[in-house]
This record gives sequence, structure tokens and C-alpha cells, in this order.
Amino acid sequence: MGDRGAKIINQWKNAPVREERCYEPIANCLIRALIVPKIYFERIWPRSNHSKIDIVAVDRAGTGDIHVVEVCRTLKEALTKGVENISKVPAHYRWVGFQGEGLLPYDEEAELKLLSEEPLLPESGMGRIGVIEVIRMAGNDLGANIKVKAERFKAENISMLIEEFVNHEKADIEFKE
Repeated sequence: MGDRGAKIINQWKNAPVREERCYEPIANCLIRALIVPKIYFERIWPRSNHSKIDIVAVDRAGTGDIHVVEVCRTLKEALTKGVENISKVPAHYRWVGFQGEGLLPYDEEAELKLLSEEPLLPESGMGRIGVIEVIRMAGNDLGANIKVKAERFKAENISMLIEEFVNHEKADIEFKE
């Protein structure tokens, strides 16, 4: 009668997912850390820049700090290309996200580099780029955890840019106070 009792093996375990599937778990992770945020996926920030940012979050119902996230496939990519890209974006908080546990194999070299925090710090001044790991959870769902918390960067004269952005863009995820 065949092998009906055989255990079904999840063929997708330890397999990467499309980067866009990482947006929602990362957004949910930011929602847990922020107060009444507005979350935007794949938006140009600042509006005059023409650079598309994977995730933009504006805290306090759109009147507070701005968080920007570059989503990468691997931790190594996040610590190199991701950090380089997001470092150029004006924001109070900058983040990189990557596919980690249950999605891609563990990369010991990249993890050691992350522990040093060296790639996350600017050459001078305040701030640290935060790191968010997207993981595979039970039931094949995706979740996200903060591995390194972002520290505030000095972002001068962006309050008007934030106001203009919030007034012209419809949030993908929004909570009312």
C-alpha cells in the first residue's frame, strides 16, 4: 500500500524566499518597536532623491522619527551592499534586513563580522545601523527579530521632508491613535 505513514519532509526548509516576502515580517518587527507607526513598502525617500527604499516607517502616526530599511538576501550582503546603500539615506534610524535562520545556511564569517559591529558604525558621529533577521517559523510562516538595535543618527532638516512624504504617500500599514 505504499509508504502512507512516511514523514512528509518540508522541501522548502532552509531555502530562501523572495525578498518582498520579508517586508511584512520586518514591518511587524518595527511595529512592535515603534509607537503608532505608518509603514510604506518600496517608496522613494526622500521624494526628491529617486532612490526606492524597501521599507520606510514613520513613527507616531507620521509625525515622528523616520526609519528606513534595506532588505538583502544574506547577512553578508546586508553588511556590505545593504549598509553601503542605507548609509546614504537621510533618516533618524537606518536598518538592514536579511534572510537568516531556517531560510539560508548559517554564515559564521558574516556572524563574526556582525558581532564586531564595525560595518554598522559611521566613520564619525553618532548612530548605528540596526540589523533585522527574517526567520522561518513553525507552519512555514516568516517572522523577524532585531539582532542589533539601530541607534539614532543625526538627521538635520528632514522634518519638512517627512511631513511632505506622509501627506503625499498612502501608508501600506497604518494604525490610528
